[in-house]
Amino acid sequence: MSNEKPLNQFTSLKASLQGGIIGGVAAGLFEVLLVSRWGGNPANLSALLFASIAYGLLGMIAGIGMWIFLQVVPLYRKTRDNFVQMGAIYLSGSLSAILFVIIHFLTFRDFHRELVRHTDPLGIATMIMLLAGALVLYQLVKIILTGLLGSFTTWLLKPKNTILIISLVIVAGIILNISLAKDAESTFSPFDDSGQSNLKQKPCAILIVLDTLRPDYVSCYGSVKASTPNLDKIAGNGIIYEQVYAQATHTKPSTATILTSRYPSEHRAIHKSESLPESVTTLAEVFNQSGYYCGGIVANINLAPVFNYQQGFHEYSYLPPDFFFGANEASARLVIYGVLRLMRLRFVKSVYPYNFYSNAERVYGYFDDFMNRHKGENFFLFLHFMDPHDPYFEHPYSGSGYARAQMENPPPELATSFMEYYRQDIEYLDEQIGLVIDRLKESNLYDNSIIVITSDHGEEFYEHGGWWHANTLHEEQVRVPMIIKYPGNEYAGSVVNFLTRSIDIPPTILKSCDVPVPAEMRGEDLFNVDPENSGIIDAFAECDHGGNSIRMLRVGPWKYIKTDPESRRKRPPEQLFNLDSDPFELNNLFDSEPEKATEMKFLLQAKYQQILASRESGSAVELDPATQERLRALGYTQ
Repeated sequence: MSNEKPLNQFTSLKASLQGGIIGGVAAGLFEVLLVSRWGGNPANLSALLFASIAYGLLGMIAGIGMWIFLQVVPLYRKTRDNFVQMGAIYLSGSLSAILFVIIHFLTFRDFHRELVRHTDPLGIATMIMLLAGALVLYQLVKIILTGLLGSFTTWLLKPKNTILIISLVIVAGIILNISLAKDAESTFSPFDDSGQSNLKQKPCAILIVLDTLRPDYVSCYGSVKASTPNLDKIAGNGIIYEQVYAQATHTKPSTATILTSRYPSEHRAIHKSESLPESVTTLAEVFNQSGYYCGGIVANINLAPVFNYQQGFHEYSYLPPDFFFGANEASARLVIYGVLRLMRLRFVKSVYPYNFYSNAERVYGYFDDFMNRHKGENFFLFLHFMDPHDPYFEHPYSGSGYARAQMENPPPELATSFMEYYRQDIEYLDEQIGLVIDRLKESNLYDNSIIVITSDHGEEFYEHGGWWHANTLHEEQVRVPMIIKYPGNEYAGSVVNFLTRSIDIPPTILKSCDVPVPAEMRGEDLFNVDPENSGIIDAFAECDHGGNSIRMLRVGPWKYIKTDPESRRKRPPEQLFNLDSDPFELNNLFDSEPEKATEMKFLLQAKYQQILASRESGSAVELDPATQERLRALGYTQ
């Protein structure tokens, strides 16, 4: 490659800018191809616009950094007067540096599954290998650009050609963004309506899950912490169940239980990468086979089609949040988006729900559209609302809120503020539930439908020295509300005090619609349970999440909790409570009641072994970066 005229400082800086930008855009293109599975998932190609701009700017910064570095370090003295050679150095340097960052994030987050620290021996070895790979890549690209592709490099680094290439990439990104970006992750399957004629005398079924809702924040449960007049009205037409236990304290396994009547260790949709196995029968599949049209609308990433929760539904929509910085659904799969989002959360304290989840108004909009499209049909509809989940927001939305992603371990003095915003979220959600009920009444479906309203888990506000959920099995996390309005408003205004569980929901709904209950479902039909002799003798729950391993069994007033000593959330390894005399679980009786402790320990072991004997073969999915980031934004991963 022939020498050019000596470079002044401005021309040298220009070479660093051009080379850095091109290298950044090339790195961005590589990651776009990676997250689109090399074009196999074309919708993710719509990330090209965000990637080219974000990585181009990062490459420019890298190029300037290299230029500053070379002003003080005596490297490449013989080539500093050659614009093309220096441009190639800046290009290969920015490309390899950015690819190092991308692959570093993916390796520790996805390959090591966040279980390896940088200071661990394996973490140190990984860093050495990645750094060595980046240096090899840098040398290889530099040699190719200044040798085999020397003429192309000369052409590329002419300012007008650099501008042309970058402009073409941005235009392509705009076209892909317009044509491929999507508003929701939806799945559809054919519906044969020939069986609808046999369902005219049967009710519709509506299952509503209100994420993270505690019963002591629902006024029909006697609460003064929040006002929920619309939930109260439904309760007035139905039955309030006061002793309801979820089978897990985070969304994925608990909701899978609500949809399958199987324990988490049976269905095995527990950990962040695990999906609902095809072998498990869902409520939607049973209704589908009976001729019902099945629809689902959800707002939690853990319930997205990527985890197979659409199993059995004719239509199923996960409503993702809006993203920071104008990013779209595909752009959130980029590592740079995750870094920018984290910086935004750390340095800009204002938070709005649409950056974390789709709020109740948007869910209601999809519900209203569903109702308009399925007039006169018998359907099973699953609605999931996210609003009580953190972040907790001030209402009307003002940018004030508290997010787990910003503060994993808040100081205890924030508990009052957290609970106040949590209350406001619930009262806002109650207004939207009122609209859902009004819409059902307008369609003449309310009275003769079965409507089940429940939650997947509760939330802790430092009652036992901690926060959030998915880290204990104390009452504030594992107890949930449940209101069931039966067809014809049968037993309206009743209150049930016997032990009930989330696994009882599917059999209860199916029986109320005169649909056979699959033998594999573990729950009871609550409508046919004798309150004096319910047959429900225990409530089991488990938590296997975020480094915590906990199991729980309640029998009568007694509750036994076993916590693995290696769990991240430090709790006594064995706890025993009498909830009749100690409803807030403040007095551990494990040592003072040895006979009862031994009995409950045996019962828990027996129950767990019984569950393990009928577990399904688990299945895992490869999580893309966008899914990882959504889980991180909601506090499910670090």
